Amino acid sequence: MNILLRVLAALVWSGILFLVFLLWRIARFYERSSGQRVYAWLFLVILGLFLAGAAWYIVVEPGFVGIPPADGLLCAGGILSVVGTFILTRAMMRRP
Repeated sequence: MNILLRVLAALVWSGILFLVFLLWRIARFYERSSGQRVYAWLFLVILGLFLAGAAWYIVVEPGFVGIPPADGLLCAGGILSVVGTFILTRAMMRRP
């Protein structure tokens, strides 16, 4: 059961990390094509925080709660993803 939980967690986090990777690619494309600064590098930081937090839970304890450093990494990644998405959305929806 423990192995199944780890595999399932790895699959779910792979999907989440792929979505953050797509956001980074969109931000980078928009930054290059429009010339506006949208801080595309921020999504790489988010990707790293989510990857570190998820790896901590998958390797150490697949229960997904109760490890303060991993919770901190995931929380920081979540807060930065809200900030980064807000910046990107605001830049893309601005009227010329």
